[in-house]
Amino acid sequence: MSKKGWIILGVGVLVVGGIIGAATGGGDNSKTTNQTSAATYAQVTTTSTTTAEPAKSSKISLEEFNSIKNGMTYKEVVEIIGGEGEVLSESGEEGSKYHTIMYKWDGEGGFGANANAMFQGGKLISKSQLGLK
Repeated sequence: MSKKGWIILGVGVLVVGGIIGAATGGGDNSKTTNQTSAATYAQVTTTSTTTAEPAKSSKISLEEFNSIKNGMTYKEVVEIIGGEGEVLSESGEEGSKYHTIMYKWDGEGGFGANANAMFQGGKLISKSQLGLK
């Protein structure tokens, strides 16, 4: 094959690779939309005080995990943990009794320690943890 043939082949491979990359990487907008929607749904209001309080870690401890009970709202859970969770999944229509969101918090403990909480219709229906201390 001539030098010109190799150049044309190389450019063709790059173009095809770019098309494949764009096709496989371009569909991530739904995750961003879900996170925005969940953040709007689960906003936590705070009030300012005249004395500065130290910021509480948003990492969840085993003690905090054990104090979270089914039936609590997301706001109540966030108040216990001290920070909002990361949305892992969301389904159903916002505001309906079947609207379901699963959140994750990194945990205090060893590598990979975490807790998950699933809310349906605005109430905690299940929770799980791994390696919390």
